Amino acid sequence: MPESLPQRIFSRIAHVSLSRPWLVLSVAGLLVAASAVTLPQLRVSTSRYGLVSDDNPDQARMLRFFERFGNPDAPVVVVSGERPEDRRAVVDRLIAGFEAVPELRGRVLARVGPSEVAEVLLLQRPDLLSQVTGNLPPDVALAPLVEGGLPAWFGAIEGQLQAGLDGEAAPQDPARAAEGLKQLGGMASTFDRYLAGEDLMRAAMQAQAGEAPARGRDEAGYIQTVDGKYHVVSVFPEFSGNEVSDFAPLMAKLREIRDEAVANAPAGVSADITGLPALASEEQQLVSRGLFQSSLWSGLAILVLCLVMLRSLRQTVLSLVPLLAGLALTLGAVYWIYGYLNLITSSFVSTLLGLGIDFGVHMMHRFNEQRRAGSSVAAAIREALMHTGPAILVGALVTVLAFLTTLGSDFTAYAELGVITAVGLLFVVLATLFILPSLLIVAGKTGIAAVKKEPPMVHRLVGFVSRARVFIVVLAVLAAVGGGWGLSRIAFNGRYFDFLPRGSEGVRALEALEGDPLMSPVYANVAADDIESARAEAEALRALPEVAGVQTATDLLPPLEPQRLAQLRAIDKLGPLPDFAKLAARKTTPEELLPKVKAIVDALDEVRFALQQGGQPTEAVDQAQASFRALRERLEKAGPAERERLAAAEPQVADLLRRAWTTAKNVADRGSYAPSDLPQLFRTRFVARDGNGLAMFVVPAVSPWDSQSAEAFRQAVTTVAPDASGLAINIELHSSMIVAGFRRAALWAALLILVVVTLDLRSLRDGLLALIPTVLGWLWMLGLMAAVGRTFDVANIVSLPLVIGIGTAFGVHLMHRCQESEQHNSHARLDDLVRGTGSAVVLSALTTIASFASLTLSDYGGMKSFGSVMVMGISSCLIASLLVLPALLLMLGRVRGH
Repeated sequence: MPESLPQRIFSRIAHVSLSRPWLVLSVAGLLVAASAVTLPQLRVSTSRYGLVSDDNPDQARMLRFFERFGNPDAPVVVVSGERPEDRRAVVDRLIAGFEAVPELRGRVLARVGPSEVAEVLLLQRPDLLSQVTGNLPPDVALAPLVEGGLPAWFGAIEGQLQAGLDGEAAPQDPARAAEGLKQLGGMASTFDRYLAGEDLMRAAMQAQAGEAPARGRDEAGYIQTVDGKYHVVSVFPEFSGNEVSDFAPLMAKLREIRDEAVANAPAGVSADITGLPALASEEQQLVSRGLFQSSLWSGLAILVLCLVMLRSLRQTVLSLVPLLAGLALTLGAVYWIYGYLNLITSSFVSTLLGLGIDFGVHMMHRFNEQRRAGSSVAAAIREALMHTGPAILVGALVTVLAFLTTLGSDFTAYAELGVITAVGLLFVVLATLFILPSLLIVAGKTGIAAVKKEPPMVHRLVGFVSRARVFIVVLAVLAAVGGGWGLSRIAFNGRYFDFLPRGSEGVRALEALEGDPLMSPVYANVAADDIESARAEAEALRALPEVAGVQTATDLLPPLEPQRLAQLRAIDKLGPLPDFAKLAARKTTPEELLPKVKAIVDALDEVRFALQQGGQPTEAVDQAQASFRALRERLEKAGPAERERLAAAEPQVADLLRRAWTTAKNVADRGSYAPSDLPQLFRTRFVARDGNGLAMFVVPAVSPWDSQSAEAFRQAVTTVAPDASGLAINIELHSSMIVAGFRRAALWAALLILVVVTLDLRSLRDGLLALIPTVLGWLWMLGLMAAVGRTFDVANIVSLPLVIGIGTAFGVHLMHRCQESEQHNSHARLDDLVRGTGSAVVLSALTTIASFASLTLSDYGGMKSFGSVMVMGISSCLIASLLVLPALLLMLGRVRGH
């Protein structure tokens, strides 16, 4: 019988390998060695922002925001515990530890009190200074009073009381006088507790400023979730890049400080770190460990399966050589094409191992079949190449096409995965066609043994398929119908945080924050050009029902209406600016302050007597007098700790007053707000790098992971801010991009593969028959996913086109054997299909299944999900190829059982 064109081509390939095996192996060895040189230079990119092309409009908007403001992704510590005071104690230790790290100094937000927002205190209450100076004796100037420190301030209080007793002060309403005495007592009590070691100056000064606890802050000014269950510490470092290696050292340092902060905390108090940097570092560790484990187990599984099915260690090793050579060449190609692997493309190794071994398996099976028939080693090699080579090449081509359909995805990482795996398959198939025959002929000269036994259990399938052909086909069709119905029940879950173990630290903390309207790390980025534009946009965004909250620095700056601006400008009339350096240089001792406190106690005693004489209530003065007496006793018994805290008080107050006074004067002179008026910490978080423009972060009130609600949030926000970007915006865009891309990929894969298979088999009917196992297996996979409640996600959705490509290769091999068997017999023989080519299909499928099954051993959910769905799909295609296609060919009369 004359040879076909493909057979003649593969006969020539066989001639090259058989006549010059050492030349082929030498050339291959040099290429592999050249590729190996590049391996140390091949890096793995862990950036989440490199998974989508920079040319994508949505990605470009986000990158422009990053360029202007920096990456806003920040580590966040979530402190949990039953008692708020225990949580606050841990927060204080965290603040101290974080602020001690040079790159974090001034970048830790855990409390909002005067020390954090001193710049805006007078902007919020510009009447405070006029109130203070209005009660001063006429001969007391403000600047010297401020510079005089605690003794001067307590002396001024005593002077005010005496002025009131002597009738020199303006008469006051009794209720207002009582409120003043109450505030005076509160000040003394707070100062007493400060000297005792409590950090209460912040809360007291807030109360003096008339500021009530705001949403998301407790009564002491500590940041907490809106429901009050957790306290939160946010850290805003400036990372050098988006790779895990750029922030892994700092994350390790944060965890070390956290461990020290909670070491002696009460039982039940914990601090978990989350935020995208923390989650990314956790993910990178899981992915790296998972890739190593999956590659190791995949290799071992392939080795064991080959040993079991081939029954020969030597043939197993020979089959693996082309695979390893192709893998090395692929890694070299990756270096020259991309220069790196990313979180998605780095999984190609396990995929290539599982798919690439198929080519050697089919070649070796046919070689053994020819040897069992009595052919010599050279003849068996030639026959194996001529008869399985075309099917191997077409099987590789359809799988390559399936991977290349990902090029239509705007999600760059999937397109890169498709290219890398496609290139890898081509390298492996070329290595199989040239290197394996050369190895076999070289080994044949030393007496390679023919494997006499078939793979176990395969021969039993012949009888089963022959007897149950109708039942098999009917059951297969019914299962396919059920699978098609199940497709409508499979949702898409874009929440890739679910890939991390549920009990991991980052996920625990994320679950505590994700639903919070202010602290959620899932938000949209919005930019404004100035303070008033940011204020207007924030108000418009907060009015949207889809928005839960807006993080904006403009909340610190009250509207600058004419009355407030006039009050700020009146500060200049109070005299010259105090010399805050003089105040900061003071270190008052108990001996200096004690006479002033005693004088106040005595003055209050006189006030109490006067009130009694006038028949007025004395509760307010009694409370004030008790507070100052307690402070007097504290000063009389002051030890080293109290003395140290007293000496530190004036430098702290000097810093607060200097910042508040300076900012108020700048705003008064300018007549408007500027980003530079914000406290340093809030400038770091919200102000653009060039000092112009403000960032805002918009938290959705709806689930950002549900496509409909996420789309509603995106549309609502972009009506106010068209350039909005960030995670809460991109989740829906990326999910839609991925789903639409892979739907197109699956359709294109099916159409292109049908054309290639039809051309290869030279028959539309045979091409359709070859695709039947794939169609059935694909539908069965969907049915299994629906049955076990599996959803599509950003990892396993790749299976849609891949199962089509991989499954088609099974049908192609069987139809090639059917046509070959028909050429030698009046009808194709079932034995040739099931026991001959079917054995190779079983082994190739099992090695592929084992490779993808190894992914399910990873702790990373993305690998588990992808691996499990691929196992479902490939297993389904194998069963359909091994049972349904032969049964259908029997029913059509194309194949006979004997």
